[in-house]
Amino acid sequence: MSLQVFLQAQLRGSERFLTASSHPDTLADLIGRCGWLSLICEVLPRALLAEMKLSRMLLGSSGGEQFLLVLTDDSIEAANEFLTRAGNAISARSQGALQLVWASTENLGAWPTVRKRLDEDLAHKTAAPLAKGPADKFQPFVPANLETEDNYFADFGIQLRSATLIGWTPDEPAKLSCDGGSYSWPLKDQVGPDEDAISFPRRVALNDSEEPATLADLAHVAEGIPRWAILRGDVDNFDLRLRRADSIEEHIHLSVLFKEFFAGELSVLCTLPEFWRKVSILYRGGDDFAVYGSWDALVALGRELQRVYDKFADQNLHSFPGLEAKTISMALAVAPSIDASAATVFEEAGQQLRATKTTEIGTFHLFGRTLEWKRVSDAEELKNGLVKLVKQFGYSADFIHDLASIYREAYSAQATRRAKAVRVDKPWRTYMRLSRVIPVSRNKEWNNLRTSLITNLIGKKTANLKLRPSGRVGLEWARMAAGNV
Repeated sequence: MSLQVFLQAQLRGSERFLTASSHPDTLADLIGRCGWLSLICEVLPRALLAEMKLSRMLLGSSGGEQFLLVLTDDSIEAANEFLTRAGNAISARSQGALQLVWASTENLGAWPTVRKRLDEDLAHKTAAPLAKGPADKFQPFVPANLETEDNYFADFGIQLRSATLIGWTPDEPAKLSCDGGSYSWPLKDQVGPDEDAISFPRRVALNDSEEPATLADLAHVAEGIPRWAILRGDVDNFDLRLRRADSIEEHIHLSVLFKEFFAGELSVLCTLPEFWRKVSILYRGGDDFAVYGSWDALVALGRELQRVYDKFADQNLHSFPGLEAKTISMALAVAPSIDASAATVFEEAGQQLRATKTTEIGTFHLFGRTLEWKRVSDAEELKNGLVKLVKQFGYSADFIHDLASIYREAYSAQATRRAKAVRVDKPWRTYMRLSRVIPVSRNKEWNNLRTSLITNLIGKKTANLKLRPSGRVGLEWARMAAGNV
C-alpha cells in the first residue's frame, strides 16, 4: 500500500531576478519577468501532474513562488527528476538568480509536525545547496547560451496582455509560452469557479490613443509634478501564520484565500474611475503585490487597498490569535525623473518595504518617511491645506520649502527610519518661523486655514512643540501636488 507524501517547493531569489534586467526597455522586461514569476509556480505543479498522468486534485496550493502537492511514495522519484530538470532550466534562464528547492515527507503525524519536517528540509537545502550536488559544480561556470532569447521576458510580457492560454513544453521546462505548448491552461483575469484556469489579473492603463500607457504617459497625467512611481505591498508575517496552521486544510485555505484576495481586489480597484488610466498591475503574489502608475494615484490606491484589506482580515482572521497576517505594509518609490529605470525604482521600493517591515509592521512608507496608516489622513489634510493656499489664494509654492527646512533642522542625521515626533528645543522660535512663513491675514478663511496648517505641523500646545512626522510627509506630498520641484 502506497503512503501519502507531501511535496513542498519554493522558488528563492525572486528579488535578485526581478531587478537584474539589462534590457534597453526596462519596463517591458520587468513586466515580463513579473508575469513569468507569477505564473511559473502555477504552471510547474500542473505540468508535473500532467506529465505523470496524475489527477489535478492532487494540487494543494500554488502561486506566490511556492506550491504544495500531495503524491504517493512511489511517484516521488519521478517528481524529483522532473523538478531537477525544471530547477536547472530555471537557474539557466534566470542567469543563476533563481533557485528551485523542494522537500517531501510522508503524511505521518499531525500537520504541524509534517510542516516542521518540510521546513527543516527546505532550510537545509537552502543553506547547503551543494550538499547532494554533482562534483562538476566546482568547475568554472559557463553561462547558458541565451543570446537568441535576450528579448524573451520583454516579448513574453507583451504577449501576455491578450493571452487566453499559458503553455508549457517538457523540452524547455522553464519557458512559458502564450497560446501554445504541449500542455496549456486557460488564464482568467478574476477569481472564478473554473479550477483548471489560472488566476492572473491583468490591468494595463491606456493612454489617449487607447494604447498601453508608457511611463511618460503615466507621469504626465499625475497631479502637480509629472512623475511615475511603483507601489509595493506585503502582508505582515504571513509565513508565520501559515506555519501555525493546525491542519493541511487550513494551510491550503489560507494560501488560496490570500492569493484570490489580491487577484480579485487589484483587478477591481484598478478599474475604478480614479485609477483605470493611471495604474497598471505589475505583480501579484501569494501575499504581496506591485503596481506602477502616476504617483498621486498610487498613494490613493495604497490607502484604499489597505482599507479593504483591514475588512478582509477582520472577516476572515478574527478567530485566529495574534496579529500575524492581520496587517499589511506598503512602500511607494517615486521615480527621480521620467526616464528613470523601472528596475531601479522597483528595487528601491523593495528596499523601502523591507526596511519598513523590519522597523514597524502595518505602516506606509512614502516621501521618505514611514507612517502608521491612521496618520496618513493627517498628512493628506496638511497637503490639501497647503495646495489650497497655492491654487486658491495665489501663495507662492516656494513657502513649502521654507516649511520643510524646519524639519530638516530638527531631524538629526542619526534619525532612524521609524518616524517619531521630534521635540523642538526652542518652541517659541519654531512657532515664530511658522508664523512668518504663513502670516496672518484679514481674510477669515485664510486665518482658519493657517491655524489648521500650523496645528497639523506642531500640534496645539505651543509650549511643548513637537514636529509631527505626518507633517513632513504632508509637506513633501504638497510639494509634489503643487508642482514645485
